[in-house]
Amino acid sequence: MFEPRVEKLRGEMRHPGLDAAILTSEHNMLYLSGYSAVSLERLIALLIFREQDKSCLIVPELERERAEENCKLQGVEILSYRDNENPVSILVGLLSKNRVSSLGVEGSTPYRFIYPLHSSQPPITLSLIDDIMYSLRIVKDEREVECLEKAAEINNKLLIDAVNHVKPGLSERDLASFVRARALELGADEVAFVLIQSGSNSALPHQEPTTRKISSGDIVLFDIGIRYMGYYSDITRTVTYDKPLPRQQEIFEIVERSQSEALSKISEGARAQEIDGEARRIITEAGYGRFFIHRTGHGLGLEVHEPPYIREGNLQELRRSMVFTVEPGIYLAGEFGVRLEDNVIVSGNGYRNLTKLPKSLQIKDYA
Repeated sequence: MFEPRVEKLRGEMRHPGLDAAILTSEHNMLYLSGYSAVSLERLIALLIFREQDKSCLIVPELERERAEENCKLQGVEILSYRDNENPVSILVGLLSKNRVSSLGVEGSTPYRFIYPLHSSQPPITLSLIDDIMYSLRIVKDEREVECLEKAAEINNKLLIDAVNHVKPGLSERDLASFVRARALELGADEVAFVLIQSGSNSALPHQEPTTRKISSGDIVLFDIGIRYMGYYSDITRTVTYDKPLPRQQEIFEIVERSQSEALSKISEGARAQEIDGEARRIITEAGYGRFFIHRTGHGLGLEVHEPPYIREGNLQELRRSMVFTVEPGIYLAGEFGVRLEDNVIVSGNGYRNLTKLPKSLQIKDYA
């Protein structure tokens, strides 16, 4: 499956006139070759040439054996270097040998690897290829959908266990530790993040778990991201310990209605901003518009945040097999916050929801 992806990339490189593209990010190397690694300070790069059926993988010597085992791109040449060697010299040599004058690079590529290319002879013109790569990855193929389904399945089970583990006196950090360990037991390859926010902390959307202990009447917000076979699930649920207070129930019902109406607008050809607009309309009409302080959703795939972004101003049309979150929220500073987040796939009939969880403030409903 990797050769067709590379051929599509070569096709996209023709219009901007790129002779080659260098991929250094874990997600894009994985997408194009089946191999990825965390480079830290060392250069790890996949080099794709446009007019040749040729690609090269540059790795440190300590990664060579793993690269040979995991790289599934046919015909790739693996070049390794020792720690006393300069890998950029290998890169410059390859570009010179293949007469590359225009190179596509990712915005995340460390500048220390790109800077020497400015002084190369002849000079090399650099162009960002982030949009090209996202255009290739934004619609998922059958295997990717299977991985995303499995990631969501694991996360659904994890959220059930997490909600049912809530009890008075347990700190947010203690609960987060339970969630991280349980995620691996359920089959997750990695836990990207665990946000457990109780009481007034739930009004801070990206608040890391603290030593605050859960007490009776608290809102508890769970936002959990896990990875399976390289692909992410990101789900949020909000519950209360004990019976919800009337104000908590009121805000929850507004958010639930906002999400429901936004989901109803998902279809092939709909624009991303239409989904955001519908979610925002419900919350604004209820009088809480200024407390909905983020976009309605983001794409899921090899990154936990990637296109399509479900936000105002994004005119991108939704296509079948795009995968993204729908997650409206209301955040009342000093009081509490409520967010619901589902993972959905655009289908011929609208959408398919991968999140198989109750939408309730009451823990008993998650039994």
